[in-house]
Amino acid sequence: MMSLSKIILLALVIGAVWFGWRWVNRVQEIGRARTAARRQDGPNQSGRRDAASGASTRDAGAYAVEAEDMEKCPECGAYVAPRSAVSCGRPACPYGR
Repeated sequence: MMSLSKIILLALVIGAVWFGWRWVNRVQEIGRARTAARRQDGPNQSGRRDAASGASTRDAGAYAVEAEDMEKCPECGAYVAPRSAVSCGRPACPYGR
């Protein structure tokens, strides 16, 4: 037979499951919104710092990696990123001047 305590316990379990389900859906929706906001950022929104002010162009939580094409060094033949390349030590190296 169903006693009052069993009915109350059943109602509490159903309520806990219902509110837990709503909480999980809310957390997932917030995650989807953050992901969509990151995807909408353009390529000009890199994580680099502004040279004049020293301030970051984006907030620290949303870091995006900007890809850079590699170029072959005409002197040594190594592939380097032109903006961050350092000299290979050879006198005619075009990088690191």
